[in-house]
Amino acid sequence: MKRLITSLHIAGLALILPVQSFGQDAVTAAVPEEKAAQRKPITLKGGPGYSIRYLADLRADTGWKTQDNGLMAMAAEAEVTGNSGEHWDWAVQVPFFSEMKGRGRDMHFGNAYAIYRGKLGEPTFKFGQFVVPFGTLSTYETHTQIVQTLYANSIGVRIDPGVEVEGYLRQGYPYQLSFTTGNGSFRGIHDSSRLVTGRVSHTFELGDNELRLGISLAHGRLPTFSTMGDPLMGRSEMIGFQWKTLGAIDGEFYWGPYLLRGEIVGGSIGGRNAYGHWLQASYPLTSKTSVEAGVQRWSQYSGGMTGYWGGLEHKLTATRTIRFAVQHMRMSEAATSGMGPSRMTETMVTGQLYLQY
Repeated sequence: MKRLITSLHIAGLALILPVQSFGQDAVTAAVPEEKAAQRKPITLKGGPGYSIRYLADLRADTGWKTQDNGLMAMAAEAEVTGNSGEHWDWAVQVPFFSEMKGRGRDMHFGNAYAIYRGKLGEPTFKFGQFVVPFGTLSTYETHTQIVQTLYANSIGVRIDPGVEVEGYLRQGYPYQLSFTTGNGSFRGIHDSSRLVTGRVSHTFELGDNELRLGISLAHGRLPTFSTMGDPLMGRSEMIGFQWKTLGAIDGEFYWGPYLLRGEIVGGSIGGRNAYGHWLQASYPLTSKTSVEAGVQRWSQYSGGMTGYWGGLEHKLTATRTIRFAVQHMRMSEAATSGMGPSRMTETMVTGQLYLQY
């Protein structure tokens, strides 16, 4: 009952908050600025030098054996973006409330960075806490989605403090290179943690279709989680910090009305092989309604998980969206000292109301 009252209170706040502009890119996005602009946010005229966007994410789920079912306030937050002079932009994500826990919460909240833009054609520098450029994180805004990509199991972080440089190797080949702590937002360096991440991408025009491909590399001493449960909701134990060397190929294929999005990740964790793939296909039924289906798999030395899902999204208005998803997961953990191998199968149904102002 306490959770229900809190969630309804968050929904009421979201509905009465004053409308502000958000002409800047979303703070939670890891997308290079030219791609983020393609999301076409609702833009209103705002105050000098800054703009504010308010977000609320309410969900109801059932199915997970390790989590109480019911209504949850996943996020109530503000995103503040602005500029200072000709060369500096900045962005801050301000969370008011979330039922996410531990490192899962750190993967979704903590964006706070400044961007320095030099002359046309010169590299752009980003300082602070930001989404690291690895795999689909560079092009897909996971923060507001029900189904997440592989990042929690692969690199183990999403938002990390450090510095990033962006530019072009040559025309049509943008790159991103970041040096971060490898320990997540607001945590600093722990146990010699560190992370170096780089990504290069290119867009191929295939007649009326379009294929966007990216290649990423990541190396560092990073958090590793058990495959039994969901690290993003505090349902999975952290094994510890281990050296990881991972590569990823990510892509988005716009094929007529279809969108295929996915990533393949492979490499080593603690000197042992790790592999995963994540694939999503979506199709618009109308201008406001779309359906999707997908499959994911992750395997590391301690265990693995396989999942399937189907979902529906419908835009009620320009600022209100509802989503539904059904996920089926199979998880396993290898035997450890004093304990035998573990296995679990779970089906979860989730509904989401997403509000933005």
